[in-house]
Amino acid sequence: MAAPSLTLSNPGAINADTGTWDKDNALFLKVFSGEVLTAFKRTCIFEDLVQTRTIQNGRSAQFPVTGRFTAKYATPGEMLVGQGDMAQNEVVIRIDDYLIADASLYSLAEAKAHYDIRSIYSAELGQALAREHDKRLARTIAIGARTSTSDLTANLPAGLSPYDPYRTGTVVDLAKATPTADDLVASVFAAAEALDSKDVSKEGRVLVCTPESFYTLIQSSRAVNYDFNQQGTNGSYKEGQIAKLAGFSIYSSNNIAQGDVTAKSGEQGYVSNGSVVKSTADMSNTKMLAFQKGAAGVVKLRDLSMGMTGNDYDVMYNATLMTAKFALGVGCLRPECCVEITNSL
Repeated sequence: MAAPSLTLSNPGAINADTGTWDKDNALFLKVFSGEVLTAFKRTCIFEDLVQTRTIQNGRSAQFPVTGRFTAKYATPGEMLVGQGDMAQNEVVIRIDDYLIADASLYSLAEAKAHYDIRSIYSAELGQALAREHDKRLARTIAIGARTSTSDLTANLPAGLSPYDPYRTGTVVDLAKATPTADDLVASVFAAAEALDSKDVSKEGRVLVCTPESFYTLIQSSRAVNYDFNQQGTNGSYKEGQIAKLAGFSIYSSNNIAQGDVTAKSGEQGYVSNGSVVKSTADMSNTKMLAFQKGAAGVVKLRDLSMGMTGNDYDVMYNATLMTAKFALGVGCLRPECCVEITNSL
């Protein structure tokens, strides 16, 4: 069987315009200016805001889900016999196939380069994985917010009040063609109310916005104006900052506005209420995600690692293969901790 051909990266070409010597060597300068311009790194923030567990081996990790018991006053002389079954279920996060970013660097092109190109390629490969992981977590939280069927029996044991075990998410729809800054502020308070009504802890609540929504929020006097924030400065028009709103710590991310995304081949998803859920989601109308730390989980079997081939590979192909990879799983653990703020108009 013949060895497969490589798809080589050409650091000398401008925007992949190749085919002649001049084009292949266009960026190889005679004198190095001392500066290398790389693409801006997108901020990847979601993993630090959810639960993470590392396992040494295995194909999945189980997260038990439990409901509630009732309480009553004791009657003198009455024997206590227990309440029977409590509502309970599980969420299982399954380990995906390796997610890999790779590049093959032709040795002659590397020799012509006047800067350390390997370090740049390795950093960009790692960033490619980080962005994909961040987008996956954003979609998972949105899926949690759209979960409308609980995985717990509503009134088990009998007598629960309220009956609903609160294992469903919340979607807040702005439903306005041109929402104002105050409209966005009102939606954030609606998200906080939804979490409060489901007994979600106030600790670890975050709001992640698209850049457009983030800077629109700042323009609301209710969010930044001192008259509404007597305890101290909550933000700055001058600096383009806002710290907290309705109890949420606020972040901006480019990884929310993804469009309509189909889960990649190799993603194994997570099992909730007996069904496998993968991160296929339409994020076209998503403006903000409000959630608490317990909303989603990451299970790591193999954390991010970088690899590079040795001399034998270079002899065969006159190239160096560089890879970045990890093996992990992502799943929604508590849909009740997830709120999606969207705009259907």
